[in-house]
Amino acid sequence: MSTYPSSHKEWLGKLISFDTTSRNSNLELIRYIEAYLKSVGVESTLVYNPEKTKANLFATFPADNGATQGGIILSGHTDVVPVDGQKWDSDPFVMVEKDGKLFGRGACDMKSFIAVVMSLTPAFLQMKRAKPIHYAFSFDEEVGCIGARILTAYLKDKGFKADGCLIGEPTSMRVYTGNKGISRWYVSVRGKAIHSSMALMNTSCNAIEYAAQIITKIREIALEIKKNGVQDKTYQCPFACISTGVIKGGNAVNTVPAECEFVYSVRVTDGETANDIEQRVGQYIQRVILPSMKEEYPEASVEVTPGACYPAFNADEADPVVKQSRHLCKDHEVRKIGGGTEAGYFQNVLGVPTVIVGPGPFEMAHLPNEYVSIADMDQSTRFTMDLVKLYTDPAFVSKQ
Repeated sequence: MSTYPSSHKEWLGKLISFDTTSRNSNLELIRYIEAYLKSVGVESTLVYNPEKTKANLFATFPADNGATQGGIILSGHTDVVPVDGQKWDSDPFVMVEKDGKLFGRGACDMKSFIAVVMSLTPAFLQMKRAKPIHYAFSFDEEVGCIGARILTAYLKDKGFKADGCLIGEPTSMRVYTGNKGISRWYVSVRGKAIHSSMALMNTSCNAIEYAAQIITKIREIALEIKKNGVQDKTYQCPFACISTGVIKGGNAVNTVPAECEFVYSVRVTDGETANDIEQRVGQYIQRVILPSMKEEYPEASVEVTPGACYPAFNADEADPVVKQSRHLCKDHEVRKIGGGTEAGYFQNVLGVPTVIVGPGPFEMAHLPNEYVSIADMDQSTRFTMDLVKLYTDPAFVSKQ
């Protein structure tokens, strides 16, 4: 008979031991959690990616009357970022405790919250539940919230409803009510190669130089949005910020390059800005870049392919889950984060009021020697239990 962890510390050590770097499968971890929940009488639903190599886990603790709708969702992602090239003081997939901190990849981002939730499972099972509790553990958050998109689409198709959602991303147990969304585009510029001594004779087409023109236009749009676009001062960066992050092209300095590829992205606070940027860049390519390229080489082309995309999240401060979280954390400062989370999918797609509160310092996410403090995990345990009670305990639910 398997012996499962019981404390949040034990659960975190177990979860860290699974290398769920986004390039890997998360099925071993998911099936371990599924098996544990089954051992205590809770059935899980696994919602897979198309290749069936990864899965989201969704589990419901029904209300005492059998109801499975409403209640609160406890959500976290199971994947972590790579450790490649990082200098760790210990094996990143073996939890190490030192000076009140627990070290390991995913320690704060965000296996510590999942560990807290799993350690609370026996308490959730024992408490009276006027409404259900739901676990939502997803895959590939770090590469574009892919799992959450699949999971929320599945739940929406099933007509699922809930009253609130807690995303346990690392916030040092402070309340966050917004995060930027992201849109990313892959641009492939195709020209024609020739010896560099024959450049600009209409017998070749320099893909790098035309890509540079497109990038310059993107920069121009970025600066215009910075100056005149929508501003939200609750973000450290208050505007939608665009940047070109990756570029490659050419194979020799004495050859006119036939190919150039680059990736640009935007972090947005709303849903319309990304569409506007995509249209403006596309129009510039069609009206300015392609005609010039085709004068030099009729078969020249520019292809723009959308990449990772997930919605921005902006909570309503009047939502009960926000007000309750602020009361429990004694935190009334409005904060939003530039990085992405799955919150936008739960709030925008499922229509579930959502808040972000979790253990661990955000500043340590993705870094070598990533850690979470035991004090934060203790606080997260108390907070999560108290918040769940507000949504499920008959004594509290009856007063709402």
